[in-house]
Amino acid sequence: MDLSTEFSLAVRRADGLLEIALDRPRKANALTAAAMTQLRDVIAGARTDEVIVLQSTSSHLFCAGADIREFVGGGLPEQEEALLALIDAMAHSQAAIVTIASGRASGAGAILLALSDIVVAADDLRVACPEFVFGMYPILVEAVLQSRLAPAIVTQLCVGARELAAAQALDLGLATEVLPVEGFAAAARLRLDHYAARRGGLAAMRRARNLGPATGTLGKQLGAVAPLMLENFGAPGVAEKIHAYLGALSKR
Repeated sequence: MDLSTEFSLAVRRADGLLEIALDRPRKANALTAAAMTQLRDVIAGARTDEVIVLQSTSSHLFCAGADIREFVGGGLPEQEEALLALIDAMAHSQAAIVTIASGRASGAGAILLALSDIVVAADDLRVACPEFVFGMYPILVEAVLQSRLAPAIVTQLCVGARELAAAQALDLGLATEVLPVEGFAAAARLRLDHYAARRGGLAAMRRARNLGPATGTLGKQLGAVAPLMLENFGAPGVAEKIHAYLGALSKR
């Protein structure tokens, strides 16, 4: 049964799966504040006996992060609020989250991976944080990634000094398993069936994580650093660099 295709999401609930697909390929699945809010609402509404499946309708990209046109146009406060609410919903989800990802996962796209319980990735997955090229440090991305990765590696990502290829994401624990990109959709579906058939174990894992200290620690850290996001955006030259990038992009 299809529930919604509003904003940039397609949602389907059937056979104990709550499937959510990012569906804005022409904009690289960039998330607006409205899309983040919708995603948050769907995740928060999942039943404990369901498995949330997060994926993209595109075979070559996962999520480019937040919609920079929106936030440079004055929507940054709304995006910050919506992203914090989405992070909270994923971190405290009562249902396990299985993410199927191929292609690029940037910025907030990396957050979606880090907050998932299981990540089935294609071998073309690339995880990156491009914000620093504009002079913006991805403060919220850093906080979430540090819950999964070593701080030094997160710093390298957040200043744009490195990206993570699929094999590296697997070795570091950000990806659970990596499959060949050729035939990925069918192979990933088989792995999803494998996990769904063991939903009791996934539910136990999720409950244990919700009871652990990491979730509470992340919430406190986000609350402390979130005000720095708007301050950073207001630094000299940041908005100008973003506008220049968008202008060049529109001419292609």
